[in-house]
This record gives sequence, structure tokens and C-alpha cells, in this order.
Amino acid sequence: MSTYTFSGTDSYSESDVKAVMQNTYEDIIGFANRGIITYERAKNWIEDITYMLKEKVLNSFEIQLYNASGERFQSYKYTVSSNGYLSTGSLSGGINFWSIPKDSSVGLFVDMNYNLANSTSVNSELARRGWGTNGSPLVGKETSERDYISNNLRLQRTLITK
Repeated sequence: MSTYTFSGTDSYSESDVKAVMQNTYEDIIGFANRGIITYERAKNWIEDITYMLKEKVLNSFEIQLYNASGERFQSYKYTVSSNGYLSTGSLSGGINFWSIPKDSSVGLFVDMNYNLANSTSVNSELARRGWGTNGSPLVGKETSERDYISNNLRLQRTLITK
């Protein structure tokens, strides 16, 4: 049985980012372990996501899976919230990496809050790191899977399938 509490603040700390990213790190490294992404690319994604979380500009991000024809068929979406939630989170895992077809590839899509004052500088830094601006979210059936939580920061992982 789990115990839940509600928190109502909308800020989070760098240590909260580190805590939720530990779970997210394990998810992303799973794709590298499966051979769908390189470890170097996984490391860069983790660093970039961590940077955006620390800058507090991230609404959500998706790890999008593509089939051999280049069509998106599934994604793992991580939605950021910091304004009240259940404080007991999930353990990482639950992704069956071996069910993903071997010839699949992955991409990372990010939804940033461009209404924030620092979004322009963050966007410039991401461009310097090689990010583009031509992505789009996957639309499909969403199934809630996990909640990665530390104090006032929550990453809710959902599976989206076409």
C-alpha cells in the first residue's frame, strides 16, 4: 500500500532534477542497451534534458520510435509538472526494449515553454548543441505508465501509440 501527499508549490530544485533524471536516465540508456541509439547520443539527450529542466523551460519531451520506413509508430512522453501532485513516485523501468523491432530508430522531440524570459537563450544554446526546430509530437492513444517524482518536480511518463 502506498501513502500519498499533495504538494502545492510550483518550484523545484537542482537536486529534484537530478532525482527524476536518474529514472529517466535508466529509460534512455535502455534504448542504448538495445542498440537503437548510441551511448554517446543517449548521454547527450540526458545532458540536454537535464539542462532544460534546470532552466525550467520544459513542458514535455518524447522519445519517438520510427519503423524501418521512417514512420513514427510509438513514443514515450514525459510531461513536466511542478504545481502539485502525488509525492510518491514510480521506479524506473517497465519498457520492454526487446519488443521494439530491431530496425527501429529513435528521435527526441521537446516541447518548450516559449513564454518564459529565458526561453530565447535556452533555444540558442540548444541550436549551438545541434538541435533543430522541425519536430512534432506524436498523436495517438496515450496510456499512463510511470511517475518520476522528487519534491515539487514530476515527470509523468505515458506511452503513445498510433
